[in-house]
Amino acid sequence: MKSIRTFALIIATLLLGTGISRAQFSTPDAGGSFTLNFIGTMPMGDFANTSYVPTLVAPSMYAFNGCGNATFGAGLGFKAGYQFGFGLGVFVTADAMWNQLNKDMRVSYNNRSKTKPNYANFPILLAVDYKCYFGTVFGLYAEAGVGTGLLFVTPEGWSDNMTDYKLSAAFAWAGGLGILLGEHFSLGVHYYMCGNHSIEMKNPPIYITPNEQKVGLLALKLGLIF
Repeated sequence: MKSIRTFALIIATLLLGTGISRAQFSTPDAGGSFTLNFIGTMPMGDFANTSYVPTLVAPSMYAFNGCGNATFGAGLGFKAGYQFGFGLGVFVTADAMWNQLNKDMRVSYNNRSKTKPNYANFPILLAVDYKCYFGTVFGLYAEAGVGTGLLFVTPEGWSDNMTDYKLSAAFAWAGGLGILLGEHFSLGVHYYMCGNHSIEMKNPPIYITPNEQKVGLLALKLGLIF
């Protein structure tokens, strides 16, 4: 009985290998496309690092001191481009990604009944990609691009004393790998370096906020291709 199961396993493995070897590699048809991406984000590097939060000091002094104190977030984006017949494509992508402060920082703001700031990143990139299919259902893609990363820190404070921050722009780049499921779905992992930003206030309060934040994000992207 054991030998029969072993023989069956060998036959199944050979058949699977033969099927894969005969699967024809193909590139997508030439033409334009539009992709809507649903994004989950995980802060990386300095953006994820946590600083100590004392109880008697304004938390903003520690929220933006090179440690982003950011936690998991979400986003939405689009990709519009043109695919050439040999698999290579060019496209423009724009994403909006939202991250809040981690739990310790949020508690520090809540203890002061103070509105918490959040991070909003808007990378806008010009990029290239390469796609290939194995059969009609499964494919792979790789992409990389450069452009501008916009960082907006939402207002913080009390209703009668809010601190507003300026929009910051910096050089950004990104790269990613993923799979294609048929002609209309993609799933990939992407790394974004959204730039090294200066965080500046529009209406400085009595304390001084350190003014530099490097933003790195690991993103899981589910795409709907039209």
